[in-house]
Amino acid sequence: MKDGGRWMKFDRLLKFRRPAQYMGGEFLSVKKVWSKTVKKFLLVSPFTYEMSASSLGGRIIYHIINSKNDCLCERTFMPEEDFKAHLLKNDLALFSLESRRAAFDFDVVGIMLSSRNSFLELNDLFKLLKIPMKNRGKNCPAVIAGGPSVSNFAPIENFFDAFLVGDAEESLPRALDFYEKGRKEIFLEKIAKIDGFFVPGVSESVTKAVCRLDSADYPRAPAIPNIRTLMNRLDIEVMRGCPNNCAFCEAKRFYSPLRIRPADEVKEIIFSSLKKTGYDGISLSSLSVSQYPHLTDVIDGIIPFLRRKGTSLHVPSLRPDRRSVECVMKILELNQPNLTFAPESFSPRLQEAINKKTSFEEFYGILTDFKKAGFRDVKIYLMLGLPGETDEDVKETLKAVKLFRKSQLKITLAVSFFVPAPHTLFERAKFVDPEVFTERLNMLRSEIKGMPLRTPDMEGVVIESVIARGGGEISPVLEGLAGGQEFSPDLWNKKAAAAGINTLEYAMRDLTSGHLPWSKIKLQTVEKNGTDST
Repeated sequence: MKDGGRWMKFDRLLKFRRPAQYMGGEFLSVKKVWSKTVKKFLLVSPFTYEMSASSLGGRIIYHIINSKNDCLCERTFMPEEDFKAHLLKNDLALFSLESRRAAFDFDVVGIMLSSRNSFLELNDLFKLLKIPMKNRGKNCPAVIAGGPSVSNFAPIENFFDAFLVGDAEESLPRALDFYEKGRKEIFLEKIAKIDGFFVPGVSESVTKAVCRLDSADYPRAPAIPNIRTLMNRLDIEVMRGCPNNCAFCEAKRFYSPLRIRPADEVKEIIFSSLKKTGYDGISLSSLSVSQYPHLTDVIDGIIPFLRRKGTSLHVPSLRPDRRSVECVMKILELNQPNLTFAPESFSPRLQEAINKKTSFEEFYGILTDFKKAGFRDVKIYLMLGLPGETDEDVKETLKAVKLFRKSQLKITLAVSFFVPAPHTLFERAKFVDPEVFTERLNMLRSEIKGMPLRTPDMEGVVIESVIARGGGEISPVLEGLAGGQEFSPDLWNKKAAAAGINTLEYAMRDLTSGHLPWSKIKLQTVEKNGTDST
């Protein structure tokens, strides 16, 4: 095995697709002196540079660790298929961008699991890092997983030395304070006592870590990617958590309690970050940005500055209410933002069940206002297969969509299939038979001909459902997805069958009673009013 970073010279990278993503040296990246830094941390993404180099969570971790005098943090990402195949074929180790060192040169390796699809990449990722997936010796780095997908780590519990559940800003630096070279077992025993950490074989349960939003922890000068990324603008977190309580939403539970950044702090972060980075676009970020209480104050305060700089302003998925209309109309002074709404269903009965109410008459009025303001396109997210859904509920949604067509906006429907998620009110709900999904999707298609309709791959949704509520019994399946083989549902089903698992039966198994694989993980927190946030 060779250290890929030292064998792979810059000129050799040029034959691979978008080689700049492997070269490092980005503007504002941090490169500390290796020999003068006591503790070395490698931050790893199981997704490509294009997909995750601008991740806000990754940027926060990179900033807080490099802010510690005795620590350094370097980064690496899953390579694209051509470079990945080259590394595997030639037994070369994936390397960090900053010093081009392999993972085994670091003391601690942190892997960000931002979605459950990342579980499918773990075997190849460990092979690329040249770190055993299981049964690592004492000389291997400590390998920690974090991110929202560790809200159920049961399927991957035997792949990691520790899990960090919840916010990293306070717990991760504190953990690194305990690290001593050559004493990994003692390190793991100590961090098991820190909020949010679960150490297999040591911990019995874990309560998620919750931190206050400290202005000092926010990265105002993030590394600027060498290539265009999916989020090619500055992401500004205005609040963490969500004021709503949608029954199906796992993110609400993971990121609670609600924490709100003051308007002056948000504006200072925006002004400082734009001056340092030169980005020409920013996005105000939260689970429900239109409910940020200081939104009008912030937008009014930054528009003159953004106009002078020629910087665009964007907001993610909006709530269909008058406050969102006012917000978007203000942004029109700068640019025309994308209109995206996620009502999920327009059946009053289902809206009541999922605790997400939207009057389709009011929604129609909002769409007509946007049309009058010069907007042409809108994207609407719907969800099929919610608990208790009937054909009549789908017809109610169709009735609403047909009305929306009269707004004369070009409407794109993005339909997702409900996957019961851990820690939600629907965590024990039955996963709907794919045939029912198909029938209801066909109901939509037959009535909205000519309207763009985006849908997920059904086989992929079934696999997602297996992973979301899976236990340790699916670990052998994940362990078998390796060797540079391109992932496919057929490959999954083959590995699942070898492990004695029928994928569809497992996804649809009865969880209405009994033990849940994620029962040892506690996401519940207490809000300021004394009520539970679940």
